Amino acid sequence: MMLSEDHIENEPVIAPRPLSRLTYKIMGINIVTIAVLAMSFSYIAQTRENLISNEIENFGTEARIYSVILNKAMRENNADIQKTGQILSELNIHADQQVSLYSQDGNRIVTNGQIPERKIYTEIHDKNLNAATRLLAITESWVSVNFKLPQFPGAEKAFSQDTPKFEQTVNGLNIAAWSAPDGGLILTAHTNLADNHHKIGSLQLVRRDMQIEDSFANTRLDVFRFALISLVMTISFSLYLAGLIGHPLRNLATAAAAFRLSRGRDIQIPDLSDRNDEIGELSQAMREMTEALRNRLKAIEQFAADVAHELKNPISSMKSAIETFPKVKNDTDRAGLLSIIQHDLQRMDRLISDISQASRLDAELSRDVLEPVDLRQILDSLISLKSDPHARREGERQGTIKRAGFESPVIVLGQSGRLAQVFDNLISNALSFSKENGTVLVKMEANADRTKITIEDDGPGIPENRLEKIFDRFYSERPISESFGMHSGLGLSIAKQIIESHGGLIHAENRRDDAGKVIGARFIVRLRSPVS
Repeated sequence: MMLSEDHIENEPVIAPRPLSRLTYKIMGINIVTIAVLAMSFSYIAQTRENLISNEIENFGTEARIYSVILNKAMRENNADIQKTGQILSELNIHADQQVSLYSQDGNRIVTNGQIPERKIYTEIHDKNLNAATRLLAITESWVSVNFKLPQFPGAEKAFSQDTPKFEQTVNGLNIAAWSAPDGGLILTAHTNLADNHHKIGSLQLVRRDMQIEDSFANTRLDVFRFALISLVMTISFSLYLAGLIGHPLRNLATAAAAFRLSRGRDIQIPDLSDRNDEIGELSQAMREMTEALRNRLKAIEQFAADVAHELKNPISSMKSAIETFPKVKNDTDRAGLLSIIQHDLQRMDRLISDISQASRLDAELSRDVLEPVDLRQILDSLISLKSDPHARREGERQGTIKRAGFESPVIVLGQSGRLAQVFDNLISNALSFSKENGTVLVKMEANADRTKITIEDDGPGIPENRLEKIFDRFYSERPISESFGMHSGLGLSIAKQIIESHGGLIHAENRRDDAGKVIGARFIVRLRSPVS
């Protein structure tokens, strides 16, 4: 069926895309790995909580030591809180800690030390910095440290607020954890100072351990850096793999689509065989497949041309006879013309039957299952049939068929019906070309991987320039005694097609005597053994 150019133009083609679907799949799978890595931040959250708990425990121990020392000092100073406050400067040995002493009515008596503030926090709020530096500071603040606790309300209000998440009260010591304005960790402790169970003041400690924050921030920042590096590497590797895998596959698919639309004309599949991988193997297989399709298309075209040529001859002959018939008055001549027409009809019927068989052969051979078969049994049956004068076909001469190598079964890999068709044709040809009462020899020679079958006759042989041509379609080299048109010339072509579909070989040669004279023809078939 011929297709119009408009139809071909409307055929679906592979549309170009910036990234192939395979690229998205590769990137998606790899990014899942990054997502798993990102989940490591949950472990950081757990680490953060453990860190806060440990710091509270250590801070509480130190705060209790402070309260014990101050209570002892107050007893020594006769509960004089003013004198007791003078020793705070000696007690506060931390640079990132503030210690405050309050009177009984809540007035601050003395404060020692300051709560530090991170530099990036001051940069964020510094109006003199340019936008880029401020943005960098904000980014660093976001990725560096954030303990995610209630905002620290200030030393004066710390214990008038709602209870924060992390709070402990042990033996009158109240300890809590807060988040600094820049996300850092602030610990507070508050305890009453008493003399004879009478409250005479209170002690408050506010600490911000910058070393702990820096350690936590560095850990969090390292994880973030590794996640970022992994993301960049994943995207890079995904694009590389897409280029290494996706683009060649797309080129092969595009070339295959173009091959289909052009019906195999002047389209080359990209040669990627130098890759030495599965895509290279796919490229080589597709190139071989397209070459086989081209050869098949050429064979179909040639077959169609040959069929037209072969059918044209009898049709022309019949047309001439039919046109002549009304002009002929003699009954004998009319009978001759009718005989020609009948002969041509028989020839056309034979041609059409053989052509039909040949055209179906490819599809049928592709469905045939090759199994171990006994070739001796097949040939014995054919030889017995051909030896019966009543069963011989027209054109087959009277002769003797000899056997050689039939002592034991000969197993080959094949389809018994197809092999019987081949050897029936070869033995029939040998009988047709042999001398009257001549001899045809059928010989088998089996070895480990191949079986050789030879069929010899004692006829005139094959013209040297026709030894290969005799396997062409519609070529017919028949005995002079045989009537014209008895054969279509497809027998040997079909035989070759069947043998090659079995993974075998067939060729013809002439037999010669010691003087080099042709004394007959020889057809040699080689078939695979089941173990080959």
